Amino acid sequence: MQKNPYIILGIEKGATKEEVEQAYKAQKAKYQALRFEDGEVGANAAKMLDKIEVAYEDCLIDIANEKSKETYGSTYGEVESLIKDKRLDEAQELLDKCETRDAEWHYQQANIYFKKQWHSEAKTQLEISCDLDPSNQKYKDTLDRLNKVMNNNSQKESTEETQNMGSRAGYANPNMAGQDMDTSTACCNALSCACCADTCCECMGGDCIPCC
Repeated sequence: MQKNPYIILGIEKGATKEEVEQAYKAQKAKYQALRFEDGEVGANAAKMLDKIEVAYEDCLIDIANEKSKETYGSTYGEVESLIKDKRLDEAQELLDKCETRDAEWHYQQANIYFKKQWHSEAKTQLEISCDLDPSNQKYKDTLDRLNKVMNNNSQKESTEETQNMGSRAGYANPNMAGQDMDTSTACCNALSCACCADTCCECMGGDCIPCC
């Protein structure tokens, strides 16, 4: 396991990005000159060059993480307060100024979208948060709750659509339409039969319907 990357570069933890880059270039130049030496000197120099590359990357990652923590403690806290106060435009403006787009950044973006009722966009942001930080239970729980909200809304819309289809037809219960048509048809058939019977009776000298 490689030792502390700051020690390899010959600097203290807490060094700035510029200081890390200067130390990296100096160490790299030193061992590049030695790697062409014969025997163990050259072999050790080649190994050190590999370690220096890894140390440089580790230091940059460490600096980025520390900067992210500072951002979370200040900017993200302000964003959360603005969201709670329903000052969404201000929260979005502050969030847009963040240089680091980490898991928490996407989580706060999801909160803004959710408050605007943009559920699909909020879900996308939460999924990114979970991908960037799979171990964060807060992100997982929030995504689960959002999925339940979206499923409930979908079922509600489906129910309302079914009810609206019935009302557009002009009656509340579609089955009643068949009953009304059957009753109407039966009345017409009965009246037609009565008229025919009356005509036949009149031809034979009788009268089934006195008024006709």
